[in-house]
Order: sequence, then C-alpha cells, then structure tokens
Amino acid sequence: MLGDLIAQLDRPNVAAGVMATLDPAVSESIGHRAASLSMSPAEFVTGAVHEFIERADDDLWFQLLTRIRKADDPGLVAVQTILRWVVTEK
Repeated sequence: MLGDLIAQLDRPNVAAGVMATLDPAVSESIGHRAASLSMSPAEFVTGAVHEFIERADDDLWFQLLTRIRKADDPGLVAVQTILRWVVTEK
C-alpha cells in the first residue's frame, strides 16, 4: 500500500518505476526540477511525497482519498497524483 511504496521511494529503481507510469511530460518536469535542485529524481520524488504528507490540508487529502478509493493499486495512484500536483502547482 501507500506506506510500503513511500518507504521505498528513495530507492532509485522504485522511483524510476513510479516515474515510468506517469505522463512523459510529468516525468520530464520532475527530472528538470530535480536537476535544478541538484537532486536525483528519486530524491525529488521522495521529498515531494513526504512534504505532501506533512503539509497537505484536509481538502487535498480528501481529493487524494477520493481518487484512490477504487484504485487497483492505491499506493501507486496516490504517489502519481501527488507528483502530478507537485509539477502542475501554480
């Protein structure tokens, strides 16, 4: 589930696997953001997800839970959603 996936995101192969499931534009944006911060994509992904967990308000959590409620892989859908939000944040 989500906790297991989050615990493994700092592993480059796990982060790369998650990024491979994203829209290519989202993956590219993550790569650019990571590079601009002198981070690996795995470090950026891990940091973005952890920051969401620590700082998201109730509305964002409700939106996330609504999206993952019926997902076949709720952990993956949660991380995908968080990463899409991070790169499209205004």
